[in-house]
Amino acid sequence: MVSENRDISIHDDLVVETEVDGVSVTVPAFVTNILADELWLATRLPEPLILSLVDGQPIHLTFDRGGALIVESVFLRRLGAGGRLGMERSRVFAVQRPEGLENAQRRAHVRIDVERNVRIRALGSLGADQMGNGRTINLGAGGVQFLTEMPLLFGEQLRLAIVLTSRDIVVVGGTIVRIEDGQPAASDMAADPTRRASALSKVAVRFDKIAAADQERITFHILSAHRQRVKDAPLPKFVEAELSASAAPPALAAEPSPEPAAP
Repeated sequence: MVSENRDISIHDDLVVETEVDGVSVTVPAFVTNILADELWLATRLPEPLILSLVDGQPIHLTFDRGGALIVESVFLRRLGAGGRLGMERSRVFAVQRPEGLENAQRRAHVRIDVERNVRIRALGSLGADQMGNGRTINLGAGGVQFLTEMPLLFGEQLRLAIVLTSRDIVVVGGTIVRIEDGQPAASDMAADPTRRASALSKVAVRFDKIAAADQERITFHILSAHRQRVKDAPLPKFVEAELSASAAPPALAAEPSPEPAAP
């Protein structure tokens, strides 16, 4: 039963409900990608129950819309088959996108601020292929924004090699959808204080040619980077103060001074 037809957006929280061995189970998750026929969902922590689900298994998705929005779906597959990349098959999975629910935002993929090297090939819009380098500002399975010194044009077709790690490079094709003046990195300014801020362009690219497996690799990589960033973030000062106070040994009560002996 669907209580109300409302849009689905990236980062929406939901509950996945199904049966495992005849027992009803629920798994909290959130939306990470919205594709034409699929929703990619992720759990905050590794969830062993996901390993028990089989392709084609009926499931229910419950969204919070100021009241429960319950839609029927089907479990499609676990994502991240490339174990060598450290992908957690118990965290991210694909389900059938429910009919009648439209994406509420233009960007249909999670995008996270990460800095990664990118090799750029412009496919001849200025008369001949050009090669250059850049540094990503943010990255998602559907597109990327980067800084570069290359002279590029709106609408130009690019071939990008994005270095996720020293052992994992994703090659994609895309179209430039926005160009604006950017700022050089702080490290570059320190090395060359005379460098003009307009030397770099901020370029946004929508991926037009990308394999589903590469979308999975990017999704897992940025989720892993975000999780590590949260893990490494310093605790708020008031939390540190409370932890320090709880860890400090209790103060010892001062012993009473001995009374002088009676004469």
